[in-house]
Amino acid sequence: MRESFLQRVVVGLIGALASPGLLAFAAGAPICEVNTLPLMEMSPTLADPAPTGWSLRSTRPSYVNGHAVGIRVHHADAKKRVRGVLIWAKSGPFTGAGNFLLPASALYQFIPAPADCSQWALSHTSPAAKSLPDLQFQWLPPAGGTVILRAFLIEDCGQPQGCRAYQALTPVLVLQEALFVDGLEALE
Repeated sequence: MRESFLQRVVVGLIGALASPGLLAFAAGAPICEVNTLPLMEMSPTLADPAPTGWSLRSTRPSYVNGHAVGIRVHHADAKKRVRGVLIWAKSGPFTGAGNFLLPASALYQFIPAPADCSQWALSHTSPAAKSLPDLQFQWLPPAGGTVILRAFLIEDCGQPQGCRAYQALTPVLVLQEALFVDGLEALE
């Protein structure tokens, strides 16, 4: 009797983990960052051709501690949309940097436990397609140092069954603390 109960639990867990909705991370990323493609948990293959042309842009070439920096996901084609977003900021291989502010739109959230991302990473709250105006963030930088920002995206492919193979990583965006000389910000 006990073995059949355990077998049912194991089969149920395997079924839940293998369900397309869970694998798609429809309610946001369960991890803080992505370093390589493809993200195997989402799709063992990439779309052919893979999405290209995505980048991050900032409102300033450097940052000042305590002043928010606007960060936006950019694509030259203004009609492009994404379903999934994971954006993060780091100051070292194992160190998150600064804090993202949650947009009022409720499209994004901090990464839930068990991941330990604090507020240096954000992800989407639903798989609904997001246009470029929806891909703008405010980030509060740390008190000094060089910070690398990057985003992992699932491009909208126009297919109702899912777009998990349409994965893209933006190039890194490097921001350094602004340098002040005699009370004036030195331009880079």
